[in-house]
Amino acid sequence: MKRITDIVEVGGRKITLSNLDKLLWRREKISKADVIQYYAAVASRMVPIVKNRPLMLNRFPHGIPGKSFVQKDWPNHPSWVSIAQVQSHSLNKSVRHIVCNDEATLIWLADMACLEINQFLSTVPRTDWHDMVLVDLDPYPPASFEDATEIAEAVHSALVEMKLRHLIKTSGADGFHFLIPIVPKYPIETIRKFVLMLGVLMEDLAPRKVSTSRNRADRVGKVYVDFFQNGLQKTVAAPFTLRPLPGAPVSFPIDPKRLNTRFKAEEFNLFTDAGWGVP
Repeated sequence: MKRITDIVEVGGRKITLSNLDKLLWRREKISKADVIQYYAAVASRMVPIVKNRPLMLNRFPHGIPGKSFVQKDWPNHPSWVSIAQVQSHSLNKSVRHIVCNDEATLIWLADMACLEINQFLSTVPRTDWHDMVLVDLDPYPPASFEDATEIAEAVHSALVEMKLRHLIKTSGADGFHFLIPIVPKYPIETIRKFVLMLGVLMEDLAPRKVSTSRNRADRVGKVYVDFFQNGLQKTVAAPFTLRPLPGAPVSFPIDPKRLNTRFKAEEFNLFTDAGWGVP
């Protein structure tokens, strides 16, 4: 099979793109070229959000379905790609995380088959101090995306009452993520307690639809508010990232006004207009 390559210039950086015809979603006939074009289209919105954040990257060199691996440490990379040295608590060593501060880096990552981009909730150099709070709404079957949307409306209303700015995005699966910017001075336990408090508020409003329980059996049929996702060096799917699932779904930022309209999780994918519903 002929492999198509190209050399492009992005922001003054020359990047060699290889195997552009390789199918990275085989069933959907989505090629590496399609993935690169997608990330180029969302770069102006995505890069400002992930800038200065260490990344954890899910690579699919053989496409989907196929074997993948998560790469944290990047000893080899172009000289112009930014790196953050982070002392890994799990590996007990210094890890060289990619930091995506420009469109060229995002395009290079796409060429490396980094289909899913996960970001820290903190920025360099103070990576142990979060500057984002994550509210993760995760519906447990038979609860659905529709149920998660209803609870997302309530969470949004509560945050508005608290006068807390926030970004709402689909998780790329069946749930929602709220990202709340904060001053990086609060201990992780304080952040978790805040999200738990918010979850308990939702639980009180809709006890049959919401759970904050750590017991999985208690979450069945409910939307789980996962406050434990706020942890040191935990990551979240970056806004606009593709997710490695059938249909090439995207973790897509939406305007809060869209929450009271009827839409489905699968509407947000590689082919979605990058400006859809974004505030």
